[in-house]
Amino acid sequence: MTMKFPFTEDILGRKLAAGTSLSVDCLTCKRNAVLDVAELVQRLGPDHGAMHWDLIRVIYCHECRAAGRDDRNLQFTNHAVTPDKRKAFPPARGVLDDFSKRTGKKAPTADTR
Repeated sequence: MTMKFPFTEDILGRKLAAGTSLSVDCLTCKRNAVLDVAELVQRLGPDHGAMHWDLIRVIYCHECRAAGRDDRNLQFTNHAVTPDKRKAFPPARGVLDDFSKRTGKKAPTADTR
């Protein structure tokens, strides 16, 4: 895959196509989780933002919400994937192709801006 620069992963579709992952840490209760980017694309669409302020609107800490604490005190971390691991990551193309078929829109790719 040839990369064009500047390389951005500002939307979930590009993040999925690049094969990178995302984790979230609750700064209130110290819980953490690795997010399934393919599942986020299926639920929110590939054009949904992947930046902190885009994700904080839809993701919250279930434990803190149940306890009545601040449930949006979250920190997101991007995890880069090495090229050999990226080749072994097939879900991206299938999820993005399904989105294209459902909506008729062209799915974003990792090397387009």
